[in-house]
Amino acid sequence: MLPYTTFQDLGQVRLEEMHEQARRAALAKAARRARRAQRHQGAHRTLPVLAGLTRRSHRPASTPECA
Repeated sequence: MLPYTTFQDLGQVRLEEMHEQARRAALAKAARRARRAQRHQGAHRTLPVLAGLTRRSHRPASTPECA
């Protein structure tokens, strides 16, 4: 049978591994959110340009007046 201190040491190592895994997961999640926010912000920047093009393309052609 293993001594109690060995179990404590193994438990401490496992706890440290779990903390490290949680830290890495939090960093990855923050990076994903930042990329998503950056894409979202970029999409909003292009919308006015696209809206302007759409308005121009759907504008009815002016009809020449017959005199």
